[in-house]
Amino acid sequence: MMTEMTVDEMNRQFKTGTVFRAEDVPMSCSPSAKDMEQTLHGVMKMNGLIIKSLEEIAGRGANAVTYRAGKKFGHEVAKYFRKNEDIEEALRELSYILHGQYTFELWKPEDKENYVVTENGETFIYLVFHDCIVRQTLRRNGMEQGGPLCQTLYGYVVGAIEEITGRRAKLEIVHTGPNACLKKLILK
Repeated sequence: MMTEMTVDEMNRQFKTGTVFRAEDVPMSCSPSAKDMEQTLHGVMKMNGLIIKSLEEIAGRGANAVTYRAGKKFGHEVAKYFRKNEDIEEALRELSYILHGQYTFELWKPEDKENYVVTENGETFIYLVFHDCIVRQTLRRNGMEQGGPLCQTLYGYVVGAIEEITGRRAKLEIVHTGPNACLKKLILK
């Protein structure tokens, strides 16, 4: 069954080696987003209920479970992306590809010259997440930011960046808000 295949098994079976570039991803879809709005809101509500149930059952462990799931998904999806050791370029391309799900941009404090900062032996880059389906889902369900659903996104971004750049990473919350969130991507 196709859904049980891993990416590597599919590549062997179909003899692909294709790497999808951002410019290969279609900018529009059919049916239109407007036609799918009711379905999207239903999925958002369902995801909120699943996360609430997971928190009730797993407690604080829910964050670890969803982070791990997001990270595995990020690694799997990013296997099809172009490999790139330049973290700034890789992040810009990832944001472009994810446009419509999670829009983020590189950010630096006024006192910094570069986006990539090294302080006290730690290398990091700040990301501002603007349009985020996770934040909208949480707002729709009256849930706070930073919990298991956010951890899914953090894991996804970390997994994708690790796969694309070959570097280990960690994503931390600096600030959450109703219109944007500031994250710190730590590179190892």
